[in-house]
Amino acid sequence: MLRAALAHHRAGRLEAAAALYQRALSQSPGHADALHLFGVLQAQAGRLEEALPLLTKAARRAPRNAGFLNDLANVFNGLGRFDEAEAHYRRAAAFDKGNADIRYNFGHALRAAGRQADAVEWFERALAIRPDHGSAQSELGLALLETGRAEDAVAALRQAVALNEGAASAHSDLGNALQAVGALEEAEASLRRAIALDPQLAAAHANLGNVLQDLHRVEEGEAAYREAIALDTAHAAAHANLGNALKRLGREDEAVACLERALELKPENTTYRANLGMVHVARGDAAAALACFGRAAERRHGPLLPPALPTQRDDRPAVPVAPFKLQHDAEQIRRLCSDGRIDPSFGKVADTYEQILAALPPDAPPDQPVALSDREWRRIATAYNRPLYLPEAPAAADGAVNPDLDADEIEHAYRESAPNLVVVDDFLTADALERLWRFCLEATVWYQVKRGYLGAYLVDGFGTALALQIADELRARLPGIFGPHRLEQLWAYKYDSRLQGIATHADFAAVNVNFWITPDEANRDPASGGLVVHKAHAPSDWAFRTYNADSARMAQFLEEVGDEPVTVPYRRNRVVIFDSDLFHRTDDLDFRTGYENRRINVTMLFGNRGER
Repeated sequence: MLRAALAHHRAGRLEAAAALYQRALSQSPGHADALHLFGVLQAQAGRLEEALPLLTKAARRAPRNAGFLNDLANVFNGLGRFDEAEAHYRRAAAFDKGNADIRYNFGHALRAAGRQADAVEWFERALAIRPDHGSAQSELGLALLETGRAEDAVAALRQAVALNEGAASAHSDLGNALQAVGALEEAEASLRRAIALDPQLAAAHANLGNVLQDLHRVEEGEAAYREAIALDTAHAAAHANLGNALKRLGREDEAVACLERALELKPENTTYRANLGMVHVARGDAAAALACFGRAAERRHGPLLPPALPTQRDDRPAVPVAPFKLQHDAEQIRRLCSDGRIDPSFGKVADTYEQILAALPPDAPPDQPVALSDREWRRIATAYNRPLYLPEAPAAADGAVNPDLDADEIEHAYRESAPNLVVVDDFLTADALERLWRFCLEATVWYQVKRGYLGAYLVDGFGTALALQIADELRARLPGIFGPHRLEQLWAYKYDSRLQGIATHADFAAVNVNFWITPDEANRDPASGGLVVHKAHAPSDWAFRTYNADSARMAQFLEEVGDEPVTVPYRRNRVVIFDSDLFHRTDDLDFRTGYENRRINVTMLFGNRGER
């Protein structure tokens, strides 16, 4: 009976197979193979809840059967019970050391759970057993790409294509990786090959749209996105990226509709929400933009905490944290408690931060992350990287940019300089400057831990009416510099006096605006502490990750061209406006210790690199 059921099962006659499995189990309720095969059939039909008890009983009957454990793990994973899935995958792998599929399935589950680095390890284990495992090779490439190892991803995905030249998805994935390393023409060719193999592959059309946007062929990108959506109306990324393309084409109303559709499909996606906010910025609708940024920030970091410290504990595991982040947060919490901005009960969190810091070795680097114990994490989890206090930062009634600035002189200086760069003092009105500085001191929005500094972005709570007002007034006052370029990104960085700032890089924009708001008294060396701008432009054929993050390549390039940079010393309320394609870095820092002495800069990016 079981052999007959299995024959039906393999032939796809699932109803007939199910009937025979049920008959077999009615005669022998504990038959492990019948339980297992019927469970597999239920899982294949998408009935995971029905499959689970069958596979669980089968595994209990044969606790060392790796195949049973693997299939049970797959069902646990499909039900979102990852911890149980992981335990069963590990047991299955231990019992069958030569099974590549078990290792691939575990890697697939790890990748879906966001543990890409662990997934890479298990895909590599699968391939060590079976080098021709095409699925493992493809997912290895994708996991490498997701962990930022783009060059390794390209190599892995080239191998995936070699294993199955006729697989359209492999060519599409390779195109993605090639885009990441800046090989845009080769990426386009790979994606067009995928489409030739499978014209119905929506992902390939969507990926092609991304590459065409990077090549500044935005109208062609629009057509590719529309083809992807025609093939898969629920392709959220295609809707979102079409919205981004339409924004670049100046068709904001259509862009809003596309991004709203993407959010209907994936309402939890904060990137889509932030991009919608930037479209509203382009439309001049600050209220709608701020609403988008606020919702994105709440989804990323939770709602504003109640007046007193919550008593519930968080079950999240311990995570590594940077000591300089703990030091900043402790100082900020102490200040907020002292000023009556938050309840004194939050001082308990600052106590824990300081206890953790006191337990570190005296020579521990402040930017070297440390792992917290479960007990330490539980004591801070309810407040760590959560919004404790968010003051208002409304637009300035009388304007934010200093009305006495000579716009003609500034524009002339920018146009006539080589490279395009102008330095302007007394940038903001005294009122706007003071209120922006107070917001940066008090708002608990410094969530992003960088290399030696903390970042606050629009989606972290830095989206304020005052910040958007400054950007709007800049464009209106200096049309000879900004022209059609619209605000594309905005953030603030806050630095630790013991660490240095941002390394050499260029930005994917047309015009950079960088201004400083910490009082001059904090800077112990008035000749430094500002910005170093190189005269060399980032080569037009370099990928973003090369001119933004590849320090060795940039250093070699600058040495070869014999670049002599311009150093702009730090001054409060000084703004530096320059061509985004210029390599630049934070100058050496020598600021006093103390919370109010932390160097703070605000950066705004206008336009796209291809619009320069």
